[in-house]
Amino acid sequence: MAKDPILDLNTLIERPKIAIDGTPYEILSPEELSILDSQCFTFWGGEIERLSEDKDKGAELSSLIDTVARKVLVGVPPKVFAKLTGAQKFRVVEVFTVLLLRDKMGAVGAVAQVMKGLVPSPKNPSIGEKSFPASSASSAEIPAGGSAKRRRR
Repeated sequence: MAKDPILDLNTLIERPKIAIDGTPYEILSPEELSILDSQCFTFWGGEIERLSEDKDKGAELSSLIDTVARKVLVGVPPKVFAKLTGAQKFRVVEVFTVLLLRDKMGAVGAVAQVMKGLVPSPKNPSIGEKSFPASSASSAEIPAGGSAKRRRR
């Protein structure tokens, strides 16, 4: 049995901070997102990628980046937010995306660890199964029904 937990959940959320003109501001923590919010950020990420490929969608892309950055930045006064350039807002979105992916990868790793223990293998046979040495017999499936004879065209 592993000594370390495979998943570490905290109910006390610590928000990461970024500095704007030397003043620290909190950004959302991926751990505090609702399922709906998580789905929205996933959708928005796909839309940003899609819009980035079309040079005629610059205004739409800029508007979406504003929306996402505003959602990510917690408690940033409107005057401060208005001073940010489009590139700076995009960097906020990128930082949050990295945090979100890191959080999701942690969950994927936890699931992989659990699944590793559930998948039968010679070192880890299923409950009630015996581990047998390799056999030289073929494990190929026998075709079900029909004739093995070639058909004429």
